[in-house]
Amino acid sequence: MNQQPDVELSGQRQPRGTAGLLLRWYSIGIILFHLYAAQFGAPEVLIFLPTHVAMYVGLAFLAYPIRQGLRHEHIPWYDWMLCGLSWVPALYIFANYEHFVTRLPYVEALAPMEVVMGVAAVVLTLEACRRSIGLTLAVLFAIFFTHALFGQFFPGPLRQTPVEFDRLLDHLYMGSSGLYGSVTGISATFVLMFVLLGAMLERAGGGALFMNLAVGLMGGYRGGTGKAAVASSGLFGSISGSAVANVYATGTFTIPLMKRTGFHPSFAAGVEAVASSSGQLVPPIMGSAAFLIADFTRLQYLDIAVAATLPAFLYLFAVMVMVHLESVKYELPAMARESVLQARSDVKLHVHLLLVLVIVVAMLIDRRTPFFAAYVGVLATVALAQLRSTTRLNLRGVLDAFELGARRIVPVAAALFVAAMVVGTIELTGLGLRFTSLLLSITHGSLLLTLILVMLSCVILGMGLPTAAAYLIVALFGAPALIKLGVEPLAAHMFVFYYAILSAITPPVAIAAYAAASIANCPMQKAGWSAMKIGAAVYIVPFVMAYHPALLLRGSLFDIVLAFVTSVVGVLALAAGVQGFGVRRLTVVERLLCLGAAGLLFWGGWVTDVMGVALFGVAAVSQLLRGGARSAVGESKPSA
Repeated sequence: MNQQPDVELSGQRQPRGTAGLLLRWYSIGIILFHLYAAQFGAPEVLIFLPTHVAMYVGLAFLAYPIRQGLRHEHIPWYDWMLCGLSWVPALYIFANYEHFVTRLPYVEALAPMEVVMGVAAVVLTLEACRRSIGLTLAVLFAIFFTHALFGQFFPGPLRQTPVEFDRLLDHLYMGSSGLYGSVTGISATFVLMFVLLGAMLERAGGGALFMNLAVGLMGGYRGGTGKAAVASSGLFGSISGSAVANVYATGTFTIPLMKRTGFHPSFAAGVEAVASSSGQLVPPIMGSAAFLIADFTRLQYLDIAVAATLPAFLYLFAVMVMVHLESVKYELPAMARESVLQARSDVKLHVHLLLVLVIVVAMLIDRRTPFFAAYVGVLATVALAQLRSTTRLNLRGVLDAFELGARRIVPVAAALFVAAMVVGTIELTGLGLRFTSLLLSITHGSLLLTLILVMLSCVILGMGLPTAAAYLIVALFGAPALIKLGVEPLAAHMFVFYYAILSAITPPVAIAAYAAASIANCPMQKAGWSAMKIGAAVYIVPFVMAYHPALLLRGSLFDIVLAFVTSVVGVLALAAGVQGFGVRRLTVVERLLCLGAAGLLFWGGWVTDVMGVALFGVAAVSQLLRGGARSAVGESKPSA
């Protein structure tokens, strides 16, 4: 398979000539700086993070036009100017470094030039975010910023003493609490290096490896193209960390194959979107939000990855079951035997790249920082790629991966910069605690209602945002509310993380589904609704985690096995109920039995588990006893 690793950068400029060369080397320079920091140690916080912000805010102006739809093959003069201005607030810090690290925050008044620099840093960062991911996050920051300045005019529990403008700017720009705080630190270290690792593996043929593995394992079964799409997207997503990037990288191959073997275009797009979104949950290289979870919960990244194992399996299993039922329902064929055998044979051409993941995991087990583990993974990729001609990276290939990695990070970095300012503003005003109290007062302490409200918050706030930003905003008030109601802290944060991921497939703004729709040539909203239907069971799994943290490998072995088995049976029951099909079409009664069984099994508890298994057993026995021809056998087209 020929990868198209830069296709997900289609929203960015692709300038030619001198402008393209300058953009390329600017991107490569960013990566070289961070590799140097990984090898020799990062500079002091107020040198390292302002440099990181200046680099990426500047890159956003060079990579993204002032409005979507413009496709300049050159970079206008004003964007070069804005790129240069992006460096001015950082250069001011460098020039006055001694003052910045010795001053008394909130006590010493800001000099007029410090006010100018602070305003410039905030405004330029907001514009970089607007260009790369849209208005949502910039508007959200503007709301919190306005509330901080004019809190006395807000009603009820939102009313507060206003924060002086200089004090707010002091917090956001002058120290390590706002723009240059821990969230930006995660962007500059863990996120950047793991995205770079994914780009390196992709350039070396990691995508082809995972695709061939998936086709070799799944292609020989009924509906093999769909099942291969699920497996390959889950595997590839674990190194890309981006749902949209994953859709473009694997979907350009899997979606046309699914369509050719009988899957409806919208169903094919939905499968690819849901499966691609799973990559951010699949260990060992998860999405950038996993690092934020580690920061919030004070756990090691490896602990987060281990806890995500069963939820990731259930996610992919749920999608696989939906694809299987669709395949049996419409008798969709397996892939050609020759293609499957060829894929199995081609695995050996890239299989040595799996050693990179082994090395990264070994580094994490050895308690090395994820930043350094990913850095070693980058070096290992370059070294191991030289073992075969099919994966060998020359200097140009390495530099291409550097450019791809740097540019792929832009929207995530820009979102995290603004999210860092949102966090800083909420910290200063104490609004997070009041939001938590307000949420609990609305739900009257009901855990189920609180979970539903937090879920809706994740989906609504996550529309069009990178998962990390969506998770971070809701985690500030949603996770503490769940913890207050007795949910285990890791389960609370994983609940928010899971739904932040699902926002990418939830209409009306389902960015992963829309990306898949553009490949499948089907209506975007139709792809979005198909993705929701295919991911029906996926939407329930977080509730099981919240009530039963055993799914996160918390508790006794018996509890873990019981939670896992009942969840698997629940997924089967819900998939059958949603599809209206088991071994043959379900009657209305059988469908209701399956849906009822799923609800009881996901609810948990001995009584509900027994009742759920009993209901599902009745539906299964009814299916087997009914016999006769299946009503859908003769159909040649799958459902929309």
